[in-house]
Amino acid sequence: MKKHVVRGLLVLFCGLLLIACEEDTPPLEWVPGWQQGPNTLVSRSGAAALEINGVIHLIGGVDGREFRASSEYARILPDGSLSAWQSGPSLNVERGFFTATVSGQHVYVAGGGRGPNGSIQLSSVERAEILADGTLGPWRLEKHALNVKRRCSRLLVLGEHIYAFGGFGGTLLDTVESARILPDGSLDEWLVLDERMTVSRYISGSLAAAGRAYLIGGHDKVRGVGIKNVEWSHETVDEPGFLDPWQATAPLLTGRYGLEVARHGDYLYAFGGLDGARYLDSIEKARLKPEGGIEAWTETTSMASPREGMNVIVKGDRIYVIGGGNLQGYPGSVEYATFDAKGDIGFWALPEAAKKHREAIAAREAARAVLPNEAVIVQNVKTDSYSYLQVRRDDGAVAWLAGPSTDLPEGSRIQFADGVFMSNFYSKELKRNFPAVMFIGEIRPLKSR
Repeated sequence: MKKHVVRGLLVLFCGLLLIACEEDTPPLEWVPGWQQGPNTLVSRSGAAALEINGVIHLIGGVDGREFRASSEYARILPDGSLSAWQSGPSLNVERGFFTATVSGQHVYVAGGGRGPNGSIQLSSVERAEILADGTLGPWRLEKHALNVKRRCSRLLVLGEHIYAFGGFGGTLLDTVESARILPDGSLDEWLVLDERMTVSRYISGSLAAAGRAYLIGGHDKVRGVGIKNVEWSHETVDEPGFLDPWQATAPLLTGRYGLEVARHGDYLYAFGGLDGARYLDSIEKARLKPEGGIEAWTETTSMASPREGMNVIVKGDRIYVIGGGNLQGYPGSVEYATFDAKGDIGFWALPEAAKKHREAIAAREAARAVLPNEAVIVQNVKTDSYSYLQVRRDDGAVAWLAGPSTDLPEGSRIQFADGVFMSNFYSKELKRNFPAVMFIGEIRPLKSR
């Protein structure tokens, strides 16, 4: 009897202790934001990336100086964080500005660029076997290359065929080619399809969902800005390896190129890139329609830093943004977060950690509010996309800026952000060459002194 009483008292005591502990633990708060993961071994922009059995692979890319053949991988840990990055097998050909896709037990890469500024376009195709632990075996060159050399094309698998979309091969491309995946994983000859995309796609985003291919955004070569156009297609029912006519669907809120795209549940996401003058940290999401196409885009939580040429991986409810480049160079940094029930991005944290994160975001936004440069407008040459401003600084130096279209007249004093410097830039809209011009994302008028 005494044993039962003692046991009962112990159970009651433990229950009261558990309740007390639960009452002392503050509830978690949802934080719209990102956590920092381990930096990659090599800072990479324009790399290919994919996730296999809980392992994220980064392949090739450019480190700011040279194109790489190396690869590396990290494992997703139970809490959603990443292990340290480890070296993987190297490609046979160094390449950047390309994508990878997977079918069965093999990973495929195709095209891309190498050499000075990626000026050498590639048509070669490589394949690697997926090993039991999620790592990759040696890369081997495929017998059949693409028909068209394609830099910044997109690669997707639909059914038993692999497709290469758009890119740059001396000019911007609106063509698609496909190859049948043979039983041993090798590829049959590539075929250029008659069915062309509605627009040329260069530095665009792509994604396969529900047997359909979606192509998102890209670069307008004439105006030098990002495009908003989104289109989709699927394999022709009676002719595998061929596509039905492309259909336009809801356009992006912001035209962007150098972006990356991902899917979680019923939503597609478009991340970062450039709009022409600015590196973007914004993210848009749009719900997939069951019959094909997408609903209107809306904005969700921004990335922790603006970047283009990065990689985005979704695994379950986790999302990872890796590498890329911006005005600060090639950071090699990793951000990760999770999704809430509405498809928005963030993470759960204790109140104190949530407070610190909000304070860090506020400090970052305050720093962005200060524009570091001042000058007076000498000339304002407007186009549909930009205002080309010849400006004079207080020290007498004269320079050209290209920024958001503005009606500010000559003599206006402005503040402006740091930007992307380009030499020997030719404006197709103006049919004029600028020996040097800096593309900037923000201009503010000031009172003249």
